[in-house]
Amino acid sequence: MSQLDDDDERSTEVLIQASLEGDEDDERAWAAIRALHRRASRDVLDAAIRLLGAPSAKARGRGADILGQLGAGGPVFSEERGEALVALLRRETEPAVLLSVGVALGHLQEPRALPELIRLANHLSADARYGAAYGLAGLDAPEAVATLIRLSADEDRDVRDWATFGLGSLMEDVDTPQLRDALAARLGDEDKEIVGEALVGLAARKDPRAVEPVRAALLGSQVTVYALEAAASLGDPEFYPLLLAIRDSPAPADSYFLSVLDDVISQFEQGE
Repeated sequence: MSQLDDDDERSTEVLIQASLEGDEDDERAWAAIRALHRRASRDVLDAAIRLLGAPSAKARGRGADILGQLGAGGPVFSEERGEALVALLRRETEPAVLLSVGVALGHLQEPRALPELIRLANHLSADARYGAAYGLAGLDAPEAVATLIRLSADEDRDVRDWATFGLGSLMEDVDTPQLRDALAARLGDEDKEIVGEALVGLAARKDPRAVEPVRAALLGSQVTVYALEAAASLGDPEFYPLLLAIRDSPAPADSYFLSVLDDVISQFEQGE
C-alpha cells in the first residue's frame, strides 16, 4: 500500500514520526499529518498535545498542524484542542511555531484565542503576523476586524494577502465603513492577487468604488476569476457585453476560468 493512500494503516506512533521528517513542505510528512487528521482518535489527540511540549520547535509546530484539522473539519475534541493551542500560543516564542498555531486556531475558529492573536499581530516576524491574520479571520468580533484592517496594510505581502482575504471574503457578513475603506485602499496594492481579493470584497458589499476597477479588469488583456466574481456580485448590466466578449475571445483560458465565466454569464441572463 502506498503511504499516500487515504486508508493509511500505519500506527499512530509511526505516523507521528513520519510527520516530523523532511522540511516544512515535505509531502510525505503532510501525508502522515492528513492521515492523522482523518483518524481523529484519542491517542492521536494525546500524541499531538505531547508534541506541543517538545523541546524541538519543529515538533511543536507539527503538533499544532495535527491539532488544527483533527477530525478533518469535524467538531472532534474541540475543547481540548483549543485549550492546548491557546496555552502554546501564550508561551511560544519561535515564529515558525507561532505561524502553525495561528493557522490551527483559524481552522478551529477558537474565540478564546482572540486576545493572544491580537497580541501576536504586533510580532516582529512576518510569519507570526501571518499566523495572527489566519487565526483572526475566523473570529466574529469587532476586535478581530480592527486588527485585520491594520494587518491588511502590513509591509509583508503574505500578511496583507490573508488579511485582505479575511476581510473581503471570510468576514462577508461584516460591513462597516472602516472595513470598506481598508479594502478600497488595497485596490492600489502592487500585488495583483491582493487587488483581486479587495475587489471581490468590495463588490460583495455593493460598494460603488468597485465598479470602475471591475470594468477596467474585464477590459484588460488578462481577465481574472476575481474580476468575474466581482462582476457577478455587482450585477451591473453594462458588464454583460464585456463578459460575452471575453467568452468569444480567441485568447486561451483554462477550464476553471471558463466554467466560472459561464456561471457568471448565466447569472446575468437569468436576471434579465
